[in-house]
Amino acid sequence: MKETAPVTIPRGILTFTVDSFANGIAFGRHRSEYQGDPRNYFSLRLRDESELVPLRSRYMLHRDNPLHELERHLMRLSSQGVLRSSHIYLGVTTDPFFPFEHKFDTSMKFLELFLRYTPGMLTVQTRSPLIVIAMPVFNRLGKHCSVTIGIETFREDMVRHYTPGLPSVRERLKTAAALRRFGIETTLQAAPVLPYGDWRADAARFAEVLTEHADYIFLRPLSNGKKECERRLRNTTLAKKLAMDRKFHYLRPNSGEPLRSAIEAIAPEKLKVPDR
Repeated sequence: MKETAPVTIPRGILTFTVDSFANGIAFGRHRSEYQGDPRNYFSLRLRDESELVPLRSRYMLHRDNPLHELERHLMRLSSQGVLRSSHIYLGVTTDPFFPFEHKFDTSMKFLELFLRYTPGMLTVQTRSPLIVIAMPVFNRLGKHCSVTIGIETFREDMVRHYTPGLPSVRERLKTAAALRRFGIETTLQAAPVLPYGDWRADAARFAEVLTEHADYIFLRPLSNGKKECERRLRNTTLAKKLAMDRKFHYLRPNSGEPLRSAIEAIAPEKLKVPDR
């Protein structure tokens, strides 16, 4: 497996993770102890994945001023100069724009706070085409904003089989194209990589789809090979389904290598960590 140079989050940068719920926002603060690609820690999880980034503070919605406590917190961070050197990930353990869990309004109220308080970088992660409704906020933030859209396979039948209820690949790709058309940096996240046909022969086609619609691409296998991860996976519906279908390639730590090699042959620069 190809070795990549380690990337360290600079010590001067704080990372915050934010997840929206029907009745509030969970806000976590993380130090710069992470080694390697930060997207390994802060990528948007599938609902079936149990390894979650710890959440620390919960801000509840109120009728008159929905997120006034969180706004006061952001105001303090802004006045201290901390916010301008921070990276905020919205959507780590839950999809902030998933339409059937009553989180959309909460996510929009949170994003609108950034019309007053500008972070160093805001990364919004979703699989929902509804994210385009937030375009005015993204345009206002300009280079301080990026969007990540999860696309684990380019096969519609595989989406329906392994991740039922998620938007179609076609809708997600159209969303990525719209964001890029308006100059918004867009990453496509194949994490975890799910079946897309023949593991080797169809990797080139998936690579073409990803490179055509993304500024950057992030790949991560379902398993990292560690015993703790393997133990958690055994109890997930997704892993059981893959094993039942005899898709054992996708349960291995090297499940993304044919796809990675195919992308490197077309556009290796898109696999790099975005330079902030």
